[in-house]
Amino acid sequence: MKRSILCCLAILVCGAAFGAVGQETPQVVQPDGASYSAAMRTALDEAIRALERALQNTDLASQRSVGQGGWSLTDAAAYTAGTLERLGYNAVVVRVGAGTSGERVWVLVGLELFGETVWVPVEPLPGTSGRQARLGVVARADGAGLRFDGQYVSFDSVVELPPNTPPIAIIRPPTRIREQQAAAWFGHTSADPDGDVGLYQWTFPGAATVTTISSS
Repeated sequence: MKRSILCCLAILVCGAAFGAVGQETPQVVQPDGASYSAAMRTALDEAIRALERALQNTDLASQRSVGQGGWSLTDAAAYTAGTLERLGYNAVVVRVGAGTSGERVWVLVGLELFGETVWVPVEPLPGTSGRQARLGVVARADGAGLRFDGQYVSFDSVVELPPNTPPIAIIRPPTRIREQQAAAWFGHTSADPDGDVGLYQWTFPGAATVTTISSS
């Protein structure tokens, strides 16, 4: 490693900084209906499998707890939507119900197939632990193959989240760097004016970019 090292730290995600403002309202259509050709169903199945691989990447999950003292459901959904957008997906946050009781929030991901946008529902908080251990799961109907869970097909509104204020990346380098020896870099004093820092992306010359949940 060179004695003079430049490190670029980009703070990638904040708690509730992503959303679709002014975007056309998406519509979820069950893929087993007559509006889908066999070729489109095959393409959709492949696209969903690729999406599921991204959702299962635990390195991208926030690992945050949702509930009292933690994130809200909207925070978790916004985190998933924002992360998917950076991966090249079109994602919006939607909700059904009102208030804190009975409200459900999830993400719709738009997949471009044959010149059309197919909206796929994603549950951003899978499991019952209350911790976002992965980005989410595609809300498939149990035992129905290429069909979505009916609870995620219709919604009341698209959640319009405020525009993102860019976070401020602050790096604390090690006091001494020696060749062939590991060195610790810290970004824990970085801050996000409108949310919580969720992911850190580290770029060093001559090395692959590394994304971490940890600030070091």
